[in-house]
Amino acid sequence: MTYLSRRFASVIVSVVLVLALSQLLQLNGGLSAQAKAGNPSVQLSPLCSPCYSFYGSNHSWMYYATNDWYQHQGNWCGIANIRAIQVYDWLYYNGRAPAWDNSQEAIHNRLNSYSSPWGSGGGYVWSNISRDFGTDPHAIAYGAWYDTPVGTSTQPYWFHNWIYRTSSKTATYDFGTDFGRNTVSHNDPISVTIDGAYHSFVVDGVWATSDPSYPGTTLSAIDTWDPWLNHANHSVDGTHPYNQTQNQVWSLTDWTTNRVMWGQGYNAHNGSDPDPDTANHYYVPPFNSYGVPYHWNAYFVTIEQDRINNAYTSFNYAIDQNGHLAPHN
Repeated sequence: MTYLSRRFASVIVSVVLVLALSQLLQLNGGLSAQAKAGNPSVQLSPLCSPCYSFYGSNHSWMYYATNDWYQHQGNWCGIANIRAIQVYDWLYYNGRAPAWDNSQEAIHNRLNSYSSPWGSGGGYVWSNISRDFGTDPHAIAYGAWYDTPVGTSTQPYWFHNWIYRTSSKTATYDFGTDFGRNTVSHNDPISVTIDGAYHSFVVDGVWATSDPSYPGTTLSAIDTWDPWLNHANHSVDGTHPYNQTQNQVWSLTDWTTNRVMWGQGYNAHNGSDPDPDTANHYYVPPFNSYGVPYHWNAYFVTIEQDRINNAYTSFNYAIDQNGHLAPHN
């Protein structure tokens, strides 16, 4: 999310990965890391220049939240992400496990029991607004909203699908503001669509020279959790098309240039992840009055916790990079 007027300071839980990232980033591709809780402003090494610190979610809670991974079906990455965010938020806001069946199978069933105000898109689950072969961003936003605890007056939050019609680097800096002391999302992990929409990760934080929830920082790397892998780094089918380890750090350069990460935007023409197709054409492109040809296609797509009140702008609505309603009919 961008720096919007609705952002204000809140006390959050943040963590530091106690590793010399400046040394790790000499390696090629993604990098694995472990984490400890701590002050987000602590530098990694007195010798680093520039020095990068981790800002984001609590890693021990993230490890617990992903304890039933890998995804139970080949097209359940979004469902696995919903469960991880759900378990994390129940720990953060309620200090306990979810109050109902939170298996991936139960989440799948719930996604099949809801349809958007514009109808179902005819995809894998009823809550899709497209003919997606798995869960599209609308379905994930609904699942994250439904399965997490209700926000309180002191810590209100909701979930929306964010669509960044920008470069991958700019979009990464934008969602990086979810992490730090001035974030509205309480350092909540987010679901990020990757590989042209074939897959999705949970991102739980970033490495930066200073708090990324304020202007002026420089990002170095992205901390990712891959639902294709379990804690032993085994996959559903023995392959590792994305991360080599379930929790893996990607340099900003690799993240924004590698096509299986954010080296490409959403690809609605890949046969598996089309733009919306509902009976009511609210989100069915093109959006001529905006001069925008697509809904998700070619853009960078996330599902994020925010403070856009569900009473006025529900999880059904997508948000653009400026915090406004995404183009629609």
